[in-house]
Amino acid sequence: MNRKNRPVLGIDFGTTNSYFCKYLTQPDGQKIRLIDFGNGQLGGLASTILFRKDKSPIVGKTAEIEWGEATAAERKNYTLRTHFKPDITRSDDAKNDATAFLQTIREQTAARRIDFVSPEHVVIFGLPGESGDDFRESLHAIADAAGYGKVRLVAEPIGALLYHLWNKDITPSETQKGVLVVDFGGGTCDFAFMQRLEIADAWGDMLLGGRLFDDLFFQWFLDQNPGALAQLIANGDEYFVHWLECRQIKELFSETMTLNRDEMVRGRLGKLRNYGTFNNLTWGEFIDRAKNYRPHDTFVNYLKERNLSTGELLSGKSLDLLAWFQRSLIKGLDKYRIRSSDVERVILTGGSSQWPFVQDIVCEALHIDPKQLLTSENPKAAISEGLVVLPALQHTYERVSQRLQQETPQFFAKRIEPEITRRLDAILNDILNDVTVRLYDGEIAPIIHEYRESGGPLIQLKEKIRATTLNFAPQIEDRIQQKLTDLNAGLPEALHKLIRQWFSENGVSYYGQQVNASEVQRLSAGNADIATTNKIGDLQREIMDVTSVMVIAVTATVMGTITGGTQTALIASGPAGWLVGAVATAATMWMTYEFGRDKINETVEKLDLPSGMVKLILREGKIKTILNEGREKLTELLRKEIAHALEKPLDEMKSQIMRNIDQEVRSLTLINHL
Repeated sequence: MNRKNRPVLGIDFGTTNSYFCKYLTQPDGQKIRLIDFGNGQLGGLASTILFRKDKSPIVGKTAEIEWGEATAAERKNYTLRTHFKPDITRSDDAKNDATAFLQTIREQTAARRIDFVSPEHVVIFGLPGESGDDFRESLHAIADAAGYGKVRLVAEPIGALLYHLWNKDITPSETQKGVLVVDFGGGTCDFAFMQRLEIADAWGDMLLGGRLFDDLFFQWFLDQNPGALAQLIANGDEYFVHWLECRQIKELFSETMTLNRDEMVRGRLGKLRNYGTFNNLTWGEFIDRAKNYRPHDTFVNYLKERNLSTGELLSGKSLDLLAWFQRSLIKGLDKYRIRSSDVERVILTGGSSQWPFVQDIVCEALHIDPKQLLTSENPKAAISEGLVVLPALQHTYERVSQRLQQETPQFFAKRIEPEITRRLDAILNDILNDVTVRLYDGEIAPIIHEYRESGGPLIQLKEKIRATTLNFAPQIEDRIQQKLTDLNAGLPEALHKLIRQWFSENGVSYYGQQVNASEVQRLSAGNADIATTNKIGDLQREIMDVTSVMVIAVTATVMGTITGGTQTALIASGPAGWLVGAVATAATMWMTYEFGRDKINETVEKLDLPSGMVKLILREGKIKTILNEGREKLTELLRKEIAHALEKPLDEMKSQIMRNIDQEVRSLTLINHL
């Protein structure tokens, strides 16, 4: 194998289950490989080890089955261990169990000729986000003693984030903002507020985890089946039923409640059949039990054996597990002054994160819509998949960032600028045509035809045209606003789509979801819901700000021109001045020809022209010419004035797009510091 392209093993060593994935540092179309441990254990296996006298230990589901099927005589030579991860810093037994578990996995995969781990491998272990140096040192020592060599340790919240980066659920630039990772696993509950792919703040509870709910379900079983405990202890099945089979019922219940909290769950599994059954488990009763939880005596004894001497679990008091989770979350948010507005995305990971109450509490605490939550297709294995793709992401992002930097000027010149020009020209042409046709053909033409029949001073014609134009101005302004709404909604969407496509063509995702024009219109009007507001990217917001300025500029320019605000007309500014000037010119030329220059010394505008003379001057063809010239003159002037008015906003828009692309490209390199 190319020395530069090494195999990678990602390991999420968990309390209840552990997950293992393989990949390459420089993949070329290969897929992530889940390790097949046999017996239906693809990618993950239970963090369980069965020690057997005079025999090699076995792990995972195989260990559980062996213990469950063993006779009482065989069990005298067996020791079953699970839930050792949370206790590796305070218990030598837990540390030894963890070492034996990982070593047995390595040895058994080698015996099956599976390319699991070798000196060539890059081995990455996940590390709880709030764990200290003592946990880090213990995990390093365990991995080394188990034969995995000098491993890399990456915080599990980062692994969860990497998983969603790899699957393009989240973008590199979003990682610069605030991402809250909630990792609720079998033994611990970890929270991590992340910015720029770094853990800015981490907190949690090393005792709050899924195993408390295993214990809750065990007690629920005992309450429904009085007398079962004595039998379980007598037959040596208490540990197995308590921590393994009740966990399976718990997971079945959780999955069912996620779909429908009105369902009832029943269960009889394995050894449970010999001692009773779970009957009609409901969400309501679960909530009551979770709010009034007290650890079972056997669990308390287990914790004491693992050198836990203080804490809520040993207080002897009734505990509210839901409030404990909520309190743990809010405590960190308050301590680190993390506001809801600071949190761009929330990632839920870990097997226990699938509990419906987790989503409820997180959304309530942060005041967010459930749509802002990210979960993987398999939350249990997401961290291991995120860990294993880290080297590949670093390699990919480095290449992509270099390519995007090189291609940015060409992309901007060939795709962004033409799109801006095309859309702007189309809307402005529509506005100009609409304004000139409606004003000249709809309002002014009838006035000129009426003047042709009645005659009179040109000054009266001028004032009538001016008054009509001013009265019609609000209607014109409304039409302009309607047309420019298309620009305000359509242009940000179109430009955002082009950039997303360009990034996608290069194998990475771009910040923000695609938002349609109607959603942008609602946002502009202040009527957008939270979900819509949150999914609009920074660049779209920035472009919308600029297009709003452009709308104001175009409206002011058009209205100022047609009402005489530009002072650039022939006799007086605006259409009234242009049209009357054209009529006056025609009249002057006719009178000069008929009477000579000495007869027309009076101001032409003040002459009371008889209708007969006006008809001679303003034949139908002449009126048509005057109106056409007026439309053309107004269109030409509007184009010039609008172009001048839009010069600065357009420059600002282009600068914002360039800055945004540059920031997005630079964000790809943040991953290299991990």
